[in-house]
Amino acid sequence: MTVAPALSSDRRNDGNDVKGISLTAEKLEQPAVVKESLRIFEVCDGCRRCFNLCPSFNTLFERIDAGDSDLSKLATRDFEQVADECYYCKLCYNHCPYTPPHQYEIDFPRLMVGWKKLQAQEGKARWRDRLLVRTDWIGKLGTLVAPLANWANAQSWFRGILHRIVGIHRDRQLVRFHEETFPHWLHRTREDRGRGLYVGKQAEVGAGGVSAGPPPAAKVVLFSTCLVDYHSVEVGRATVAVLEKNRVEVVRPEQQCCGMPLFDTGDIPGILKKAQANVATLKPWVDRGYDIIAPVPSCSLMLKREYPHLLPTEDAKLVASHTFDVCEYLMKLKKQGKLDTHFPNRPGKIAYQIPCHLRDQNIGFKSKELMELTGASVEVIERCSGHDGTWGVKVEFFELSMKIAAKAVREVEAAHADLVVSDCPLSGVQLTQAGGGRPTLHPIEVIKQAYGL
Repeated sequence: MTVAPALSSDRRNDGNDVKGISLTAEKLEQPAVVKESLRIFEVCDGCRRCFNLCPSFNTLFERIDAGDSDLSKLATRDFEQVADECYYCKLCYNHCPYTPPHQYEIDFPRLMVGWKKLQAQEGKARWRDRLLVRTDWIGKLGTLVAPLANWANAQSWFRGILHRIVGIHRDRQLVRFHEETFPHWLHRTREDRGRGLYVGKQAEVGAGGVSAGPPPAAKVVLFSTCLVDYHSVEVGRATVAVLEKNRVEVVRPEQQCCGMPLFDTGDIPGILKKAQANVATLKPWVDRGYDIIAPVPSCSLMLKREYPHLLPTEDAKLVASHTFDVCEYLMKLKKQGKLDTHFPNRPGKIAYQIPCHLRDQNIGFKSKELMELTGASVEVIERCSGHDGTWGVKVEFFELSMKIAAKAVREVEAAHADLVVSDCPLSGVQLTQAGGGRPTLHPIEVIKQAYGL
């Protein structure tokens, strides 16, 4: 089999494309997407290093083998199935030996987004898929009727309706809604304490400072967005408690969903709108000396990697360079001698599942290192949980997602740990469901408990 040709030296990369196609182009042309797919699939067929990473590669290699490695035998439905089974975990990108700066410039995840964008252009995106990615809208609506929504989601008859009509699997454990959102909680508690207000629309550059006292050791903008704001409020509360314990000034300006869910429908224009809005909000704070932290790995990944790639502006690059995962940031404070390392409580042994979107940031095992400061013994589980945003919620992928989760759960059970921990709240939902109901904590919750807060 021949390998992909080397790139010509005069090829121009505009920073937001896969070789031969631009995701930010107003419209993709199917022949160009097919051509790039065949180039990448030919390299994948000869390598097969990713054969066991996700369902997309299983399907791809089955289809290639069925045609005796004649890629011209692949049908449009084969390309689309491979794309549908990709949930943008990005493990293959770091696993691949041919990613940039290699001359082949293989970027399989973004190629899959190209197919999803193409399907959307052709009107093939299902209304369910377009609904599920509207996370801010769902969060706001669900919060208004939180008790009713949580009750309904626990009723078999209602889940049967969702299964048949909407396409949300009846057995999928869904995230819960909170009557009080995280931004509202932060607003209320700051007012109760007479602190300077840095919440919501009132959080604008030039707002008043915190109450009199020693100057803060550091200043951060908390990028919590939809998952923490509406569902995992306890993660946001723990983040604030731990940061303030270490004399870090925390502000939370108005913000939108990071846009990661929109990759599921190939809605690149939608991602760009969110990127532009969030960068415009965050950049003035960076100019004032604030760093940006995110307690959800998908959100920090978007700010660090995806925004500068799709929106290659100096402002986006500046925001990216000042963005940290919350545990990464706390370990940065540790290195600077600013982290309180006195932990009255010992968590015991921890089975720690490191999420795919945190692994893709190439920052090492900062959450593990942070939890070990408490005296905990931490065993790392390097397995995908299989939830993957909206993907594992869907009728056609739920069983497959649980099969993926089973591998992680087996390793968790073999660890015989006192606590199960993951940085991703959705991974936590998946591990809890697949693991028989055992709760999964976020590392920042472990640190909060270790401090005795």
